[in-house]
Amino acid sequence: MKGLDEAERMNAIRIAITHTETTIHPIHSLVCTAPAVSRELILYVTVTDGIETTINYVEGDPEVYESALRTELDIDEYEIYPDGDDGCYSYLRNELDAYNRALATAFQRETLAVIPPIEYLPDRRMVVSIVTTSSDFREIREEIPDELTVDVISVGSVPQIADAPLTVDQRRALETAWELGYYEIPRTATLQDIADRLDCAVSTVSDLLRRGQSSLVAAALDVNDHD
Repeated sequence: MKGLDEAERMNAIRIAITHTETTIHPIHSLVCTAPAVSRELILYVTVTDGIETTINYVEGDPEVYESALRTELDIDEYEIYPDGDDGCYSYLRNELDAYNRALATAFQRETLAVIPPIEYLPDRRMVVSIVTTSSDFREIREEIPDELTVDVISVGSVPQIADAPLTVDQRRALETAWELGYYEIPRTATLQDIADRLDCAVSTVSDLLRRGQSSLVAAALDVNDHD
């Protein structure tokens, strides 16, 4: 097999793109302006003709998040799926402004893969992991609007995902939730359904799922799980 030139080798690159108040999309700025919303994880995203469709997980008060979507933001379509009192999944569909359209265009190329989730933090940073060639990464940086700051967090030859230690009970709860359709959109199972299957209290299921999800997300982002 013919080896690739250095510029054409695939690298796993983790970067932080810092927005300004002007460039950050109002949907994502909620984590910066709403104290009850602490973090947003984009689990799936696609952009077609300037229309962005995302599936997200938001850490924070679902009622505060939905209220902002309903009253403060001009969103074309949205659905909220609460995950207890301190988080929710969301489906959002909205037209991108010029800055974010240019940002999305920079990442739309055949030799690039985005590794979800994309993380939005309260300091306006968008943290994203990609796999691409060195030459394409240079082009991507040139295409990102000058108003945005790009910092490279890490570079590796292959994407690395840390081990995600789950307790036996957490794994069983997550597997049961998956089998019953708790993570489908729209959801086809409730916490009560999972509790009935596992023969335990709803509060126990909620705690197991929340802690298990926290461990998995922390592992995927290569950060410490503080829960």
